[in-house]
Amino acid sequence: MRKSLLASTLALVFSSATLANNYAPLAEVRDQIKSPEYTQQEKERVVEQARIFLEDLYVHQYAKDIYYGISPTGHVNAVSEIHKVIAELDNLSTDQLHSRLTKIFKAQRDLHLVYVHPQPVRSYASYLPFEFDKTLDVFGNSEVRVSNILENITPYVTDSRLPEVGDKVVSYNGVSIHKVVEQNLNVGYGANEDAGFIRALSAITRKRHSVSLVPEQNDVTIEFVSHITGETYTTTIPWITRLPANSAASNNNETAIADLLAESTNIEAAEHELVKAELDSDSGTPFVTNPTADPEVSWAIREVDGKQVGYIKLDSFSVVGSIDYSLWLLIDLLQNQLADTDALVFDVRNNPGGLITYADRLVQLFANKSAKPTELRFINTQLNYDILHDTIFSTFGPHWQKVLADVVGTNARYTANASYITVPENNVFGQNYYKPVGVWSNAKTYSSGDVFTCAVQDNGVAKVYGEHTRTGAGGANVMRHSVFAQYIGAPYFEALPHGQEMTVSWRQMVRHGHNKNALIEDFGCVSDKVVPQTLDSLLDNGVGNFDTIARDLLNQSQSKSTVTFLQPHVSDLSGTDRTLSIEVTNTEFVDVYFNGQKMQRIQASAYGNSGKTIEYVIPDDAIEGQIKFVGLDGGNTPLWNGARYFY
Repeated sequence: MRKSLLASTLALVFSSATLANNYAPLAEVRDQIKSPEYTQQEKERVVEQARIFLEDLYVHQYAKDIYYGISPTGHVNAVSEIHKVIAELDNLSTDQLHSRLTKIFKAQRDLHLVYVHPQPVRSYASYLPFEFDKTLDVFGNSEVRVSNILENITPYVTDSRLPEVGDKVVSYNGVSIHKVVEQNLNVGYGANEDAGFIRALSAITRKRHSVSLVPEQNDVTIEFVSHITGETYTTTIPWITRLPANSAASNNNETAIADLLAESTNIEAAEHELVKAELDSDSGTPFVTNPTADPEVSWAIREVDGKQVGYIKLDSFSVVGSIDYSLWLLIDLLQNQLADTDALVFDVRNNPGGLITYADRLVQLFANKSAKPTELRFINTQLNYDILHDTIFSTFGPHWQKVLADVVGTNARYTANASYITVPENNVFGQNYYKPVGVWSNAKTYSSGDVFTCAVQDNGVAKVYGEHTRTGAGGANVMRHSVFAQYIGAPYFEALPHGQEMTVSWRQMVRHGHNKNALIEDFGCVSDKVVPQTLDSLLDNGVGNFDTIARDLLNQSQSKSTVTFLQPHVSDLSGTDRTLSIEVTNTEFVDVYFNGQKMQRIQASAYGNSGKTIEYVIPDDAIEGQIKFVGLDGGNTPLWNGARYFY
């Protein structure tokens, strides 16, 4: 948490014995973090499965070479490098094999393409007891400062000075910090300049050994400048290693295959979040928030310049139960607790992703017209065709089969674009918030976090405020090898030995609207307005940056056309009449839809700011369903929309 050393020291009194048993200095446990020796057959299996992923499934393999170029010390061509490993396999030890494959996968700078190490190595992780972030000085020059203290592992640093939040990082093991960032661009997974910088900082302060090799040294020496006194000091900090849990973590084997196929998340960040709570209690929010029934969602209201500004923090696009359930909770929040706010800040900073369809469908809650879902495409390979036509994945959808069938046997590099759901399916709930909306992102906003951030731009729904110029640029649907092995198996896929895993960017995301045909991968979503991290924002947890965003939203021109629903979101017809009423202003027409079918156009002629009541009587033979109202101006341009449900 962003605390003083005094607060951190006091917190140690309450650290649990369980935590103490789960951590130890790397120097004491290094010998335990060893890969099992592989037989030649196991090596061949791992390399062949990696080849299939990189050559036959990896959708970004061409785009990466174009974006980064090829360099022996930087980005490498994944396909040519895996064939070199195959040719040299007889002479590679087990450790050399893991090292080579790790380098190939990481050099693509793609957090969806991950080579996961075997057990027991993958169950360990090593941390420094603080985190770094990129900030800007008063002249706009980049700096690196301590952004967070992981308070619960500071007891392991007994003989060295710990930094304070806000202290500036000068050098790391004797090398200037900016040079260290440059050296770690191709091992930190970060795409583009912003995400590359941020992920490089993560790579030198935490190493989950599921994806990262064990540090060569047991400690690091770092030079800091105190933000309080201006003094320069140097301290040596040990790596602290998280040990495997005594009991195996439970796996959710009930995940629907449809959700597995719609996943887009950062596996390294997802693993980190599982233990983040035991490392410290930093919520990542600028102020205290209220929890909801969804553990990924919290909210608050802050007064800025006499106005009420709503705040929603979405930690990930994972769901508990279903996407519908999560959306209903957000709708309830928008229509009740946040109903009287003057603007809304939707915070997806550090969001590692989740379900693409959740990110897509969330946009409708703020859209005055139908929101279009994200499009995706495959690379054109025989294996992709076979998977979608000859395996259980053939039930995934005829539109995916068609785009592959249209290009198989041709020289086309990619298929045509397709989406998970149709436009009507993407807009079942309609608009539920009618004031200015801002999306707050940063270079750690990744995967489905990118999807949502880009989608609000592509659909013209909200203004994007970034701590950095671009988001994390995770532009693909990610698939796990274990899913392919479980649901498809031989002759295409074989289970990996010793608990190994691989993930691959399977379908490439393609933007639409004003950014038609642009890729998310590597490019990310460009902020409409950059509100950077500074020393002040680190020290106040970002409250000042929130206020800057809020003021910008409040200064936006408000829509003169409004709608107020006079019935609750869901009505029981047995206890009321069948009339739905809305009050509108500055609206020429109101189109009425019943379960997606247009029923009638009402001439509203609601001019000026005095509300006019519009009524619609639900047909007598309608038992249950949705009534959707769409407000239009005289040129048939959508102004607002909203839905009510009845049974």
